[in-house]
Amino acid sequence: MSHSLDKSPNPLDRFSNTSVPDPSFDFVRDASFVVFDEARGVKILGQSPTLEKMFIVDDVIHEAPIYIPELNAIIASPLDPNTLSQIIIHLNATPPTKSQFTPSPPVYGVNGGRYFNGTVYWAVAGGSVTLNSSTTIKQAPGIYTLDPITRKTKPILNNYFGQRFTSPDDLVIDSSGDIFFTDPWYGSKSNLTQDAPVLHQQTYRFRPSTGAVSIVEASIGIPNGIALSPDERTVYISDTSVTNFTDADPNVLPRYTWGATAGKCVYAFDTVDSPAGKYLVNKRPIWYPEEYAVDGLHVAGNGYLVGAAGFGVDVLSQWGELLVRAQTDFIVNNVQFVGKDLWLFGQGKIARLGWDLEGLEGARS
Repeated sequence: MSHSLDKSPNPLDRFSNTSVPDPSFDFVRDASFVVFDEARGVKILGQSPTLEKMFIVDDVIHEAPIYIPELNAIIASPLDPNTLSQIIIHLNATPPTKSQFTPSPPVYGVNGGRYFNGTVYWAVAGGSVTLNSSTTIKQAPGIYTLDPITRKTKPILNNYFGQRFTSPDDLVIDSSGDIFFTDPWYGSKSNLTQDAPVLHQQTYRFRPSTGAVSIVEASIGIPNGIALSPDERTVYISDTSVTNFTDADPNVLPRYTWGATAGKCVYAFDTVDSPAGKYLVNKRPIWYPEEYAVDGLHVAGNGYLVGAAGFGVDVLSQWGELLVRAQTDFIVNNVQFVGKDLWLFGQGKIARLGWDLEGLEGARS
């Protein structure tokens, strides 16, 4: 690499904005797809990969996109302190259409989730707040279920032995129905809840069949995205400690700053079966994002990892090798597979990526 390479330390800067003497690097800057491993990258992209803008949306974080096979639709959540409803994208229409989705009762501040056996499981960061100085929301952050057909919702977990969760961020479900979820402080720092944190930022396992909840990981600074390999032998968790809660102005939202040298690795853990459920062992870093940090984290049917990271999406091998990056002109918060399409949800836009990489069977990606 040239000694004259120049790169800003801003964690939101793009890899493609690196300044190098070779003018051919402009092709990288303008490309929709950047291949880092030719043999595997070409197979991922297929013959005619596409990346198309589908919707202009509010310039707020959009999270928890979940594909519902029974509806052939995606439900997602704008994370805006003044927005109560979700959105739904109807894929039966050509082109797809978007409308408001309001369950009963409404659930505020949905930040992550997965579909499992006909039910949507939501990680809900929102707590008791007053919206637009008029609408009072009374709920506790936790894990909620949604029946996508009846639109009925209910909380199934909202405390750890009486201590309120801060703001569950994302979750993944194993084949036995156990739910693994991260609980950082983003809801409190973004005014999605008015309650101060009372628990450490950590990762839990919840067993709905018994009601048991257990701590499974407490060493990651700010646990965020979480995913499970197809064979369920590996759990992946992203760290977004690059968002610094300590030094932020308490009067400015969101109440965190960016720390270029803070932790932002994706970690892999081996799973060990026990009568209580899977435990996580052998923590190891496998990826340090080249841009921002990995927010939404998913696993493809072949075991590759797909992470929403800044202005684009990273595709990694299960060992953390960067294979392909899809580049966008908006910050991508989370993604959702629908067959060989990958939908990208972010601030101001929703896009659709077409390639040869598929999600897990049963809409579990």
